[in-house]
Amino acid sequence: MVYLKNTLLVLFVLFSTFTIADQQPLDSFTRHGDYLDMKLSPDGKHIAARIRFDGRVGFLVLNTGTMKPVGGLRANSGDEIHSVEWINSERLVYQYAEKSSRFDQPVATGELFAVNYDNSKSTTLFGYRAGEKSTGTRLKVREETLASAEIISYLPEEKSKILIAEYPFTVTGSTYYITRENEPVISELDVYSGRKRKVDYIPYKWARIFASDSGEINFVRYTDANFTTQAAYRASKDDEWQDLSDTLGSDLTPLGISNDGSKVYLQGNIGDKNLQTMFEFELASKTLKPLFEGMSTDIERFVWDNQLQQPVVGISYPDKHKYHYTEQKSKTASLQKAFAASFAGQEVLIESESQDGKYVLLHVSGDVNPGEYYLYDTEAKEASFLWANRSWLDPRTLAPTQHFAFTTSDSQKVNGYVTMPTNAEAGVKVPFVTMIHGGPHGIRDYASFNSEVQLLANRGYAVVQINFRGSGGYGASFEQAGYRQWGGNMINDILEGSTAAIEQFPLDADKACVYGASYGGYAAMMSSI
Repeated sequence: MVYLKNTLLVLFVLFSTFTIADQQPLDSFTRHGDYLDMKLSPDGKHIAARIRFDGRVGFLVLNTGTMKPVGGLRANSGDEIHSVEWINSERLVYQYAEKSSRFDQPVATGELFAVNYDNSKSTTLFGYRAGEKSTGTRLKVREETLASAEIISYLPEEKSKILIAEYPFTVTGSTYYITRENEPVISELDVYSGRKRKVDYIPYKWARIFASDSGEINFVRYTDANFTTQAAYRASKDDEWQDLSDTLGSDLTPLGISNDGSKVYLQGNIGDKNLQTMFEFELASKTLKPLFEGMSTDIERFVWDNQLQQPVVGISYPDKHKYHYTEQKSKTASLQKAFAASFAGQEVLIESESQDGKYVLLHVSGDVNPGEYYLYDTEAKEASFLWANRSWLDPRTLAPTQHFAFTTSDSQKVNGYVTMPTNAEAGVKVPFVTMIHGGPHGIRDYASFNSEVQLLANRGYAVVQINFRGSGGYGASFEQAGYRQWGGNMINDILEGSTAAIEQFPLDADKACVYGASYGGYAAMMSSI
């Protein structure tokens, strides 16, 4: 058994003991990434990008031809732009997340704001600050609403309107809280004027509502008085809601609905290992079928085909990433396969497409790639580079992450990763850090870019990451095997995994320490070693 010195002091001592050539500045690894996400406008002419600049999260609107800014907004200090959505080719709707003394992270306010891509016609659409004073005429003015909103349909045929669910605030004394414990009102909202019209009411608390492109609502997931997750369906607005609890149970999580509202896509467990996959549920016939099978780990992400109105690519992470495809022929799936071959070894996701399908926005990432965006022209069959996250980091100076697996003393297969330092010499043992992931339950490590891992590798240390029992991604049975085992098999997996890593990689057992991202995992290590 390897003895792991488990104090951060040891880590700092190791930092000061070894001098590494070509060290990159500490700030290169501790700085946040500069972009968060990008979305293509329906006409493909512009991109909305949420970015982090000067400690604030705002958004830019970029011309796809020149990548020059044509608009954008910056949040106040401590606040963030929480989300940005294209409603049509000129109009965007966004939300703020505001800093609060009660929470570590900014919290979304539930308000909706709108602006044109060139910063014109900016307005508050919905929320407690959306009210307009009466001008003394009989014209209907915009009213404040003490509720939070969620967009449930973009109503593509309407162009200037969206469908929202309004969740009234919960009032305790003189304080308003954003919850979903009140029955929601469904309204049609004009994204230019902010005027809204009530169109429906959903008689369920803690409801998650799904609407088709035309605005039809025929599926709801909600929580009943016994705090049990339920589901309901109706054929049309004029029909009564039908209970679907016997068919769907409480273990399937809805992810989306087809554009025509006929099918719901859900995520849940399947097989002996209780691996997560995606299911298609046909509302009219009440039939449920899995979309992806034959995985060894959970399906955690998916790519949506707008023409087929369904997910066509699933992604699991048995070692690095692995793609899974549905049986149906799909242009989107074919493109995904071609992109995966072009960016071999890296994870590729189709983020968005122009309405005519000519342009496709791609996100490419990997262990030494913090993330890049490309714009692919399906007619010219050319991909143009747009933006690299953490562009100050050269991927050629970063350390690749390698997968390894081992079998524990009680015959459980456990997976992990080892990242060797960037200056490692062949055959020379190096000091290493066993880094315990957060959670500890339901979270896992991936072979993706990790700034802490790369900092340590740049300073001459290998990093061992172990997805011990209790980690997510390997099925519900594997996760549940770690419950109430902080001082049991979870610790054993970490210790035996460190030993296995030493046997498979040139690691120095006498120069090792533990770094705990997880309070529970780190506390267990402190009390057990």
